[in-house]
Amino acid sequence: MSGTPPPPGGPAEPTDALRDEVAHLHEAVRSQRDIGMAIGLLSARYSCSTEQAWRTMLRVSQDSNTKVRTVARILVATHDGSADAADAAVLATFVDHLPPSGWPTGPWTEEDLAP
Repeated sequence: MSGTPPPPGGPAEPTDALRDEVAHLHEAVRSQRDIGMAIGLLSARYSCSTEQAWRTMLRVSQDSNTKVRTVARILVATHDGSADAADAAVLATFVDHLPPSGWPTGPWTEEDLAP
């Protein structure tokens, strides 16, 4: 993105800045996907609108001092069973900020995850 044309006869080598930008965009897409999925999960779990689910995620994020994308990633990972012990530790910091019926804590507790 420096504005200089590639050398004749071959593709330009991506710069470090371009690689960083592409990596950042990939992370943004993953985060947006997780946020969308988490909104759907919260909406289904608590029988609320997607707007209410989004506001719940924002409140949980603020109250627990956890980034929204992290809250979303951990809720999705817990739901699909891919959460690890580190995710469980972070979940424990914000699960009390969810509505009263709570959130399943995952397979490591051997709880039934069915709503």
